Amino acid sequence: MMDLLQEYQYVIITTVIYLFIYLAFQLKVKKAQNYKLKMIKNRRIINAIETDSPEENPRTDLREKGIELIEHRFSLISRALPLLLFMLWLLTIVIPYLNQIPSVYISIIAAVVSVIAGFSLRPFLENLFAGVIISFFKAIRIGDTVYIDGHYGLIEEIGITYSVLKKWDWSRVVMPNSKLIQKEVQNLTLHDNHIWAHIEFYVSPDSKIEEVEKIALEVAESSKFNTKVEKPSFWIINMEKDCFKCWLAAWADGPSDAWELKHDMRIKLIKKFNEYGIKLNHYNISTSDLRTLK
Repeated sequence: MMDLLQEYQYVIITTVIYLFIYLAFQLKVKKAQNYKLKMIKNRRIINAIETDSPEENPRTDLREKGIELIEHRFSLISRALPLLLFMLWLLTIVIPYLNQIPSVYISIIAAVVSVIAGFSLRPFLENLFAGVIISFFKAIRIGDTVYIDGHYGLIEEIGITYSVLKKWDWSRVVMPNSKLIQKEVQNLTLHDNHIWAHIEFYVSPDSKIEEVEKIALEVAESSKFNTKVEKPSFWIINMEKDCFKCWLAAWADGPSDAWELKHDMRIKLIKKFNEYGIKLNHYNISTSDLRTLK
C-alpha cells in the first residue's frame, strides 16, 4: 500500500513539474514571438545594395513575409512543445520501472533509437534545433545584412529548418539553419546602421605621400554617401618594397551606402590619381579588395 502511494506521489509531482515547465515555455515562446514581431514591424529594412527594384514594394513585401514566417515558426514551436514534453514526461515516469525490463531489450531499443537519430534524423534535428535557437535569440533577424561563407546579402527568410539569403545581385542562397550558428556570420545591422567603410589601395613608393593623403581625404569628404559625422581618415598600413599600402575610411549610413561609398571613393581616387600622375602599384592587389569589387 505504501509503495503504491509513493508511486502515485511520484507521478503527481512529476506531472505538476512538467505542467509548470510547459506553462513557463509557452510564456517564453509568446514573449519571444511578440518581440520578434515588434522588431520587424518597427525596424528600417535596407537592401544590401540599393537598386531600382523590379518589385513594386520590396520592403513592404519583405516585412509582411517576415511577419508571416515569424508567426508560422513560433506556431510550429508552440504545437511541438506539448508533444516533446509529453515524451519526456513519459520517459521520466517509466525510468523507475526500467530495472524490471530485461537489459537485453533495453540495449536493443537504445541501439535502434541511436541509429535512427544518428544517421537518418541527425541533419534534420540539427537544423530544427538551430531554427529554435535563432527564434529566441537576436543575433540574426529577417532584414539583416550579413556576410556569411563568402556571400553578401540580406536575410530574407528564417524558417524552422532553413533560411534564405538574398544576395546583393538578387540571387538567393538557401542554407540550413545549422550553418547560421556554426559559421562565422558578420552581421552589419545587428546594433546600428552606421558602418566605418574603408578601402585599400597601393601607391608607388616614389609618390608624394602628402599629396596622396590630401587627395584621398578630399575624395572621401566629397562623396554624397559620406554621413560626415566624423572626418574621413587616411592611414599608411604598411611600407612594402615596391609600394605603400594605404587605407581610406569614412562613415556610411548602412551597408547599402557603405557599398556605394567604397565604389565612389575608388572611382574618384583613380580619376584623381590619373590627373595628378600618381601611380598605383599593380602587383600588390589584396584578395579582399578583389572580393569586394565582385
